Amino acid sequence: MNTNKYIIIVQAGKQDMARALHGLLYGIELHGAGIEAELFFDGAGTYWPTEFAKPDHELNPLYKQALKTGIIKGGCTACSGFFEVAEEMQQAGVPLAGSEASGGHLPFAQYIKEGFIPVIL
Repeated sequence: MNTNKYIIIVQAGKQDMARALHGLLYGIELHGAGIEAELFFDGAGTYWPTEFAKPDHELNPLYKQALKTGIIKGGCTACSGFFEVAEEMQQAGVPLAGSEASGGHLPFAQYIKEGFIPVIL
């Protein structure tokens, strides 16, 4: 039995849809294999939920599948505010995530302490 846990952090900006795509693919694959995976949109990657949620976006079906599995845990509160996409991200089904201790950013150290292996795309 695999006891590894993964935190997938999508930081890919507008010009790098391939990395955002692979975040979804890896998360879905890990989940399907019974391996714990949590996916977050961070930094410039907070752009993607709004795009993927568009019904005519080519990755919309994959995004919906990732949402359905429950692997998408949130988007960085601080970063989504900086990029002015917080409201849109939430409308796309991604809750805001961050801790006061880290200035509204993802509590990265906490995940590492809990045994998560980071995958940053």
